[in-house]
Amino acid sequence: MKLLQKIWSSPTLMTWGSFATNSLSLVIVLPLILIKLNTEEIVVWYLFSTIIGLQILVDLGFSPTFSRVIAYSIGGASSTDLKDFREVSQKKDFQNCQPNWNTVNKICSTMGVIYDRLTIILISLLGVFGTLALLRPISLMPNYQWGWASWAVILLASAVTLKGNIYNSYLQGVNKIALLRRWDIITSLASIITSFLVLGMGGGLLGLVLSNQGWMILKIWRDRYLARTVYEAKFQTFAEKKLNQEIFAAVWPSAWRSGLGVFMSYGLIQLSSVLYAQIGSIGQVASYLLSLRLIQAVSQFSNAPFYTKLPLLAKLRAEGNINQQILLAKRAMTLGYWTYLIGFLILGILSKPLLQLIGSNANFAEPRLWSLMGLSLFAERYGAMHIQLYSTTNHIVWHIVTGVSGVIYAIVSLSLLPKIGVYAFPIGLLAGYLGFYCWYSARYSYKAFGLKFWSFEKSVMIPPLFMLLCYTAYSLLNSLGLIT
Repeated sequence: MKLLQKIWSSPTLMTWGSFATNSLSLVIVLPLILIKLNTEEIVVWYLFSTIIGLQILVDLGFSPTFSRVIAYSIGGASSTDLKDFREVSQKKDFQNCQPNWNTVNKICSTMGVIYDRLTIILISLLGVFGTLALLRPISLMPNYQWGWASWAVILLASAVTLKGNIYNSYLQGVNKIALLRRWDIITSLASIITSFLVLGMGGGLLGLVLSNQGWMILKIWRDRYLARTVYEAKFQTFAEKKLNQEIFAAVWPSAWRSGLGVFMSYGLIQLSSVLYAQIGSIGQVASYLLSLRLIQAVSQFSNAPFYTKLPLLAKLRAEGNINQQILLAKRAMTLGYWTYLIGFLILGILSKPLLQLIGSNANFAEPRLWSLMGLSLFAERYGAMHIQLYSTTNHIVWHIVTGVSGVIYAIVSLSLLPKIGVYAFPIGLLAGYLGFYCWYSARYSYKAFGLKFWSFEKSVMIPPLFMLLCYTAYSLLNSLGLIT
């Protein structure tokens, strides 16, 4: 019984459960997508997914920043304490810290104003640039009218889902991640079942979009309900939307740096796939977008052990409990690396034969490309977790880290694209991550917490990296015909 209670209350396990149900779509829905939709529709579907993913750029980094400052406030911080936690005292009495609900109230009121404005910006950008990006791919569809109808549904749903970040940020900030993810499991299962039925009955691309976006809107309603019920319904007592200048001054420097960081890392990867869709052949684009979607699913799944601990890590920082913060981060990082490696290897071994078995209209990436993609995202995991750990000080350097690495990525990938095609993208990522992102991020993290590379990483990052390099070497030698 205690074990079940521990599982039920574990943010990491519940997040894994949420990701696991989302991953079921790769097993249940993806095969039908690859069979029921033609190649042109597959490309448009993954471009829709890419553009939906790019909505995080319009968030400008406010969502993780608001979650972090709410966590600080739950740890007892006032509105005047939110700007910088680099010099937090390790002698602070973290056992007697009480939530500062007055500060949380100001944060949530400010969130409401900001997300109203961001929603207007999002719809304007999607209406112009999203439509331009879809002109060629949708025009190649046999029934292009359904493509544009699907795009109209996505535009409508996007107006609702961005504003829903208010409730998600609040729930994560007050460390109700386990509760949030339990409901995510239910919602994801319902979405998967609905999508399966829609595709099975011949609903096509439009039916799939209606099902997917419909559940996204229901998810926002659900998060609103949860936010208004936890912590004795404190959320309902908060003041109406009002921009608090003190709160805005505290979150804006971190938010725009975080937002720029997301754009120069995740955003550039997504935009490169949109670019490739404009110039590549339909078959090659479908293969790359499918493989990119699969490896991003693995990367997202591996986020759970570490990213679900961020509110608690921020709370520990605000309380001054630094030693516990380091121990928690080390365990979470280790589990994150191994989760990524296992998922990557399973997909690398099984995806191609399974896609051939079901008669997929899109192919899986060949082993050399898959290995390069795996190495690049592993490097990203290393840098990202260290920069996230350092960000619990609320001193944000993402804009520097991802800005420089993003420029390196853009220069290398665009230079190599005419010569080596799609291989240019993972090679460009590796150049950016190894050339700047990884070592710069880790340097800040090690310095802030008094860590040494070898003593910290010898049991954390080194073992899974060794296994990944062995797989990469095997793939390279096999492709050259030196081994079978």
